Amino acid sequence: MEIFERRYFTLNKTLLSSAGLWPYQNRRKKFCIRSFVNLIIGIFVIFPQIVRIYSYLGVNMDLMVEHSAVLLYIMTIYLKFLTSVFYEEKLRVVYDNIAKNWQLIKDVNEVNILVQYSENGRFLTIGYIMYIIAACLAYILLPMAPILLDVFVPLNQSRPRFYILGGEYFIIDKVEDYGKVYMFDVLAVIVSVWLICAVDSMYAASIEHCLGLFAIVKLRLRMCTQPSCEGPRGRDASYKLIVRLIRMHKDIINFTDILESSYSSSFLILVGINVIFLSFECIIVLTRFGQAMEMMRYSMIMFGIVVHLFYISWPGQKLIDLSLGLFQDTYLNEWYACPTRAQKLLGLMTLRCSKPCHLTAGGMYVMNLSNFAKIVKTSLSYMTVLASFR
Repeated sequence: MEIFERRYFTLNKTLLSSAGLWPYQNRRKKFCIRSFVNLIIGIFVIFPQIVRIYSYLGVNMDLMVEHSAVLLYIMTIYLKFLTSVFYEEKLRVVYDNIAKNWQLIKDVNEVNILVQYSENGRFLTIGYIMYIIAACLAYILLPMAPILLDVFVPLNQSRPRFYILGGEYFIIDKVEDYGKVYMFDVLAVIVSVWLICAVDSMYAASIEHCLGLFAIVKLRLRMCTQPSCEGPRGRDASYKLIVRLIRMHKDIINFTDILESSYSSSFLILVGINVIFLSFECIIVLTRFGQAMEMMRYSMIMFGIVVHLFYISWPGQKLIDLSLGLFQDTYLNEWYACPTRAQKLLGLMTLRCSKPCHLTAGGMYVMNLSNFAKIVKTSLSYMTVLASFR
């Protein structure tokens, strides 16, 4: 597993290890971290939100919808964590395959391709983490604005305080205990965004590695269909190269199937909750119309949901494009210079490449940019309809 100690995956490994989701981690350490996450997210955050929603049921529908959206956000992160734990063995197979590929591929040009796509994965990881940190800081610091305004622009009375999550913690003096609740909410938000960074970034890095393998297949395809040397030796070498190529293509398809099965259930839950969450946020933004600070907070959340959906949909689109592009690459080459038996193999490969590899959410929703656009468009349509009733 030396590859995960190198610059391409070391950040992903660190994030997963700190979240207790690295399959090769010490069991005791992993158990302690997972217990901490379950305690913070599962008990000390979700339960207070449920109590708060119940207290507003039939009393204040606007606040009930607001806290329902917060609960959906927390549930999304928690289910992302639980599915990663549940599919740990499948993810171990994914990481084993990544390490195996780095060990088996020795050709300089092919290694350079893997390096290029691994660097892309590293860039996506760093960029996503920077965005998440910036969004997290903006979200947790915004409720401090009334306190700062009371200091620098005081009024005759204190401005109302805003909570980050706003769960029911059964406090008596909300002013006196505001700092304690605020710090606990900050801890919960940091834990949740840490889980997002760990799971999503490794998913993107794994897909980039798979894309690198497809790019190597494309390179080998171009090399093995060059005009063969005259004589039986040259033709036999061409045939053997194509056999190796097809075996590698089959291994990559198996690898994508493992990836798909590892993330499919998680995607189904995430996409479903995110669609509901986005609809809730549209309602909240409309109900907070005219309240600048609240509008800003929930607009940031809506933007974050869209970015998250785009981040998990974009790699799926690239996988479809590159795997489907092999269909043209298989046909638009000098296949006619290959031996007859090699041409037959290329014909079979062409048929298989006509069906692109893709990632799905439970087999019902394909992770691509087209479906991402449909979700955003539908949510905005709901928002427009709701706005017409105001």
